[in-house]
Amino acid sequence: MTLPELKLPDTLNYVGAFLTLQCNLSCSYCINDPEQKGQRESLFPIKAKTQRICLTPDEWTRALNRIPYRQDLPITLQGGEPMLYWGSKGVGQILSGTQHYFDLLTNFPVKPEAFANNLNGQQHKLQRDAPYPSIRVSYHAEEMNRVWHGHGFAELVARCEALSRYGFRVSPVKADSDVGIYMVAHPQNRLTAEMEAIYAGRVPFETKEFLGLHDGKLYGHYLYPFSTDLIAGGIHPRTLSCECRTTELLIDPLGFVWGCHFYLYQSWVSGGPLREFEALEAQDFRYKESGAGIFSSRILAPVGHLLDPDFAMSDLEVYRACHQYGRCIGCDTKIKNDRFQSYYDQGISHTSVEIRNIRMPESLYDKIDNLELASRFFAPTDR
Repeated sequence: MTLPELKLPDTLNYVGAFLTLQCNLSCSYCINDPEQKGQRESLFPIKAKTQRICLTPDEWTRALNRIPYRQDLPITLQGGEPMLYWGSKGVGQILSGTQHYFDLLTNFPVKPEAFANNLNGQQHKLQRDAPYPSIRVSYHAEEMNRVWHGHGFAELVARCEALSRYGFRVSPVKADSDVGIYMVAHPQNRLTAEMEAIYAGRVPFETKEFLGLHDGKLYGHYLYPFSTDLIAGGIHPRTLSCECRTTELLIDPLGFVWGCHFYLYQSWVSGGPLREFEALEAQDFRYKESGAGIFSSRILAPVGHLLDPDFAMSDLEVYRACHQYGRCIGCDTKIKNDRFQSYYDQGISHTSVEIRNIRMPESLYDKIDNLELASRFFAPTDR
């Protein structure tokens, strides 16, 4: 059955398809870890092959084809490590089955020849006019030096540079390159002179802002007070209630659509919604009819399922009650640009989620910078 085409609102800022949450690396810092406690392997262990932990490439193709093609809104394939999906062949199968442009977030786990071969000749789906590379390769010093015997960065640069032999543009200027390397500016990460000498004149390299707590210091700038550090920073003993909605379409490995990154990641801690998926599949993925009952025993429930013919983008525009405020993932509440560069060009801050009616205890007011500005997000009875 062909699924109805979705109507994308102009406010939609990002489409992220998490093909798998499995990864070839086990870093001490991982953005998938809601608690940031170095639990990568234990949080998302490799499952037995008999378990259904992701959509098939045909299912992904069917789901993504209901998203209207727009050159200025690529679909980002991510994880985990997306190049591991479906025996490393899945990305190419998905690219072959749709007309979309894609961005790819990867740590480049396979050699360049295999990387290119696995794309099924669909390299052009990862090439478009954009101010940044479509293939964004993350550098993880500790794990890559372990895997590549102390030459992690040199090997990564060489793999990126080698993509020029397989139809990709590779340039030290990021606007002219299909591939670039990024490193989180975690306090323990260092850009050394040796690294600068390795990448200079070959591939683009940038650091990305570190978001979260380290040694008691909060890094990043957030629109909503205590959204990421309320619990981890020991500011308050309990999470708060609020209402929240997203500006992004976030799809997990089984096709569930989630309202924020915390809900998505946390739902996969200790296994993921595998039984719920099995029950929903038996109902032809009709989440709107059956989802509430299927997820009734879960604290966190998705917004919908992309294979549900009744799913609509308007489902994302509804403010929903949330009782997890204070455990937000930094990328959801940090102040940033939207895809139109709104913050830099117009001074209009953007966040991935929009939050209102926060039940902020008055006892925390004196700890909030610019309380007058922040209080517009609080529930009326708390002002």
